[in-house]
Amino acid sequence: MMRTLSLIALLLIAVGPLAAEDWPSFRHDAARTGVSADAWAPHDLQVVWTTTVDDESVDASPAVVGGRVYVGTALGAVVCLNAADGAIVWRAQTGGAVMSSPAVASDRLFVGSADRCLYAFSLADGKQLWRVRTRGAVVASPLVMGERVFCGSMDGTFRCLSAADGRELWRTREQGPVSAAAAGASDVVFLGDEAGGLAARAAQDGKALWSTRVPGGVVAAPCVSGDRVIVPVMSPTALSPPEIRCLLVLDRQTGQEVWSLKKASSVLHTPVTDGTNVYFATVSGYLSETELLAFALADGTPGWKRKLGGVADSSPALAGGAILFGNHDGNFYQVNASTGEVAQALALEAKMFSSPALAEGAVYIGLQGGNVVCLK
Repeated sequence: MMRTLSLIALLLIAVGPLAAEDWPSFRHDAARTGVSADAWAPHDLQVVWTTTVDDESVDASPAVVGGRVYVGTALGAVVCLNAADGAIVWRAQTGGAVMSSPAVASDRLFVGSADRCLYAFSLADGKQLWRVRTRGAVVASPLVMGERVFCGSMDGTFRCLSAADGRELWRTREQGPVSAAAAGASDVVFLGDEAGGLAARAAQDGKALWSTRVPGGVVAAPCVSGDRVIVPVMSPTALSPPEIRCLLVLDRQTGQEVWSLKKASSVLHTPVTDGTNVYFATVSGYLSETELLAFALADGTPGWKRKLGGVADSSPALAGGAILFGNHDGNFYQVNASTGEVAQALALEAKMFSSPALAEGAVYIGLQGGNVVCLK
C-alpha cells in the first residue's frame, strides 16, 4: 500500500502544474547557480516546438522572461520568441556572431557580439538602446546587478557599465582574454580569464579583493554557493593534457583553495550544486572522453561518476533531483542527481553548446543547425 501511494505521489509530481519562474540570464541568476525553483522529478521530455532562427547555429543559452524566449545566433541576430509556440516576435541584428547569452533586466536585454560590442535592446520591440565598443569580440554573457552591467571582452578588459545608458563606470585589465561570464554575489564580482587569472572585484569600483592564477584557462563562468566559489578550468592542451586542478573550490572571502580536483582533463562548463554536492563533467584526451561526476561540496569527497558519449560544454541545470544538459552526441540528458543514473537521453540529433533555460515547467535550448527547441 505504501509503495502504491509513493508511486502515485511521484506521478503527481511528474505531471502536475509547476511553479511559474523566469530564467532571466545565463545560469538563471547572478551567482550562476543554474538551479530552478520549479518542482521537478525526472520524467520523459518531448519536443513541443522547434523554431529555426539561423542557418548555422544557436550556441548562446536562452533567457526566458514573461512568456518570451530570447536567444542569440551565429549570424549575429538576437531573436525574441513566444514561449508558448515558438513564434518569432522580433529580431534585432548585430554585426557579428552572438555567442553571448542574453541577460534580461527591467525593460531591456543586454548581450555581447563578436563585432566587439556590448548591446542593450528594448524588450518590447528589439530597438537598439545603446552600444559600447571594445577592442575584442564580446562572447561572455553579461552580468546584471542592480543598475549595472558587467562584461568582459576578448581584448582582456572587464567593464562595469550603467544599465541605463551604457556609460562606463570602471574598467580593469585582466591577465588574458575574458570569454567566460562573471558571477556576482553581495556586491562582489567573481571572474576568470583564458590565461588562468581569477579575481574577486568590488562591484562598486572594480578594486581587487583577492586574485590568483592557475595553470590552464577559465572559459566558463564561476558558480557561487554559500561561502564557496566553484571554478572550472580548461587544460592548456587537449592532445596530451597535463594533470591540472581542473576544478577549484575556493573560499569566497579570501580566494584560498578549499579543495580541488587534479586530473589530466578540462572542465568546459559551469558546474552546478545543490549545496551538498557539486556536479560537473570532465573532458579528457585526444578522444575527448567525458565523465559526469559528483563530489561533496564541503571537502571534495568523490561520489558517483557516469561516462558520457560526447563533449559536454553545455552548462547543466538542476531542477529537483534532475541534472539537465545538452551534449555533443546530440542527446539532451536528464540524470538522477542522487545516483548518476541516466533517466532520459532524448535524441535531438544536433550538437548542443547552448545551456538549458527552465521556466514554467518547460526547457528551452539552442541547437547547432540554427534551431531553438522547447521541451516539456
